[in-house]
Amino acid sequence: MSTAREILELLKSRGGSEISSSAICKRLRISRSAVWKHIQNLRRLGYQIEAQPSCGYRLVASADRPDAVEVVPLLRTKVLGRVLHYQEVTASTNRDAVAAAEAGGADGSVFCAGGQSEGRGRMSRKWFSPPGVNLYFSMLLRPAVATDLAMSLPLVVGLAVAEAIKQLAPELEPHVKWPNDILINGRKVCGILCEMQTQIDCGVRYIIAGAGVNVNLEREALPAELFSTATSLKAETGRALSRVELLAGVLNKFECHYIVWQREGFKPLTSIMKCYDALAGEEVTVQQGKQIISGQACGVQEDGALKVETSKGVIAIYSGEATVRRLRGSVRAGRGMEKC
Repeated sequence: MSTAREILELLKSRGGSEISSSAICKRLRISRSAVWKHIQNLRRLGYQIEAQPSCGYRLVASADRPDAVEVVPLLRTKVLGRVLHYQEVTASTNRDAVAAAEAGGADGSVFCAGGQSEGRGRMSRKWFSPPGVNLYFSMLLRPAVATDLAMSLPLVVGLAVAEAIKQLAPELEPHVKWPNDILINGRKVCGILCEMQTQIDCGVRYIIAGAGVNVNLEREALPAELFSTATSLKAETGRALSRVELLAGVLNKFECHYIVWQREGFKPLTSIMKCYDALAGEEVTVQQGKQIISGQACGVQEDGALKVETSKGVIAIYSGEATVRRLRGSVRAGRGMEKC
């Protein structure tokens, strides 16, 4: 544990009361000047810390920095997120998680960043990842499941994100758009990217489940090509929201669903999916390579496939990209942004 983190935990343990510089020096066996330097570093990270010459230091407000110090105390999980790695900027949280997985990283480890320089989504699209305002994270999962079940995991992640958004901002109505997006008022607020590594003799080796959520991004900061198809939680609510609370909420929700999913598959989650389904009842077009399937979406079936009623009957679609004529919120669907 770094000295700055130890000082931060000492400040947090005081519950808003002061702790003297001499007490910190004695506890951590460092000089007063070292304490001052670490306090300055914490302030630069966004922590509001008051200094009173006769009383010491007092933590006024924590930074909205989704690292282990802030997130772990909010977790109700048994495994997920108990190992949480945070970086101010990284190339890609999915890439970090893959590297950890190949090195034997623990199941349930979470990799989070304040910004990404090489964020990407499905079909190798670039994901707009400005620093300091959004939430970018990836989970390293080692489920003992068949590879065909793994195809429904993006929906499980999507449900957890949608529920966490609803919990944090009850006035919003997030919807899960099959197979891997979250929409609010028809605009994309989150993209999900799951990457699976398999082995012939043991099935799934690991799955990296990543998500990028636009949290406090100003609408004016969106690139021109995304302005009409993307949004953020702040743009929809008119207020800044906590990335720390959102990440903790997603992890708490996801672990509950993940345990059920490993044991029983996606079937028990279909009733929740019905409450958040963005496509049900919509006229959709699904592109699978050169093949185009058109019809009315009629829900997600027990194995995670999208059901589309066509002129030839109901077809189950397991992969592809769906677009609709008109989405909830009267905003035309577009590719928008893809994950981290």
